[in-house]
Amino acid sequence: MVRCTEGRNSVRRQRKRVLFGANGSVATEFALVAPMILVITAGTVDLGVLTTRVTALAGAARIGAEYARVYPDDTTGIENAMQNSMSFNPPLTFPASFPQSCECDDRASIACTQSCVTVGRPGPNRVFIKITVSQAAMPLFSWPGFPETLTAATEIRLQ
Repeated sequence: MVRCTEGRNSVRRQRKRVLFGANGSVATEFALVAPMILVITAGTVDLGVLTTRVTALAGAARIGAEYARVYPDDTTGIENAMQNSMSFNPPLTFPASFPQSCECDDRASIACTQSCVTVGRPGPNRVFIKITVSQAAMPLFSWPGFPETLTAATEIRLQ
């Protein structure tokens, strides 16, 4: 019985030629593609963190508005309710006060010290309070179009 080893040897030689000719191409491709993948990954992480923080701020503003519905003049209590709603890092920043606005049934704005009836407008006064909260955005990298400060606001009717 005679074995034919010539066919196997020629196939092995051809494989070696192909493999030896492609030594640096894989490293070059990796060097070109890896930075792009890292930038896309970092951008995705920053966008996810930004989205999470904006959602948390909106929730904190709603919690502050619900507290303000019961205690509209307690600015410190409103701020504490928002700050304690979650663990915020960096801490939240608040305006000096939470402004109140008033209007009549016909949606005409009036000063909150006035009454709709005395100025000749229909209905009782509607009183609103606007709750605003901000937080510094801290992305991994500075991206064009990403805000430096995140802000959430909500307005709730008191009367």
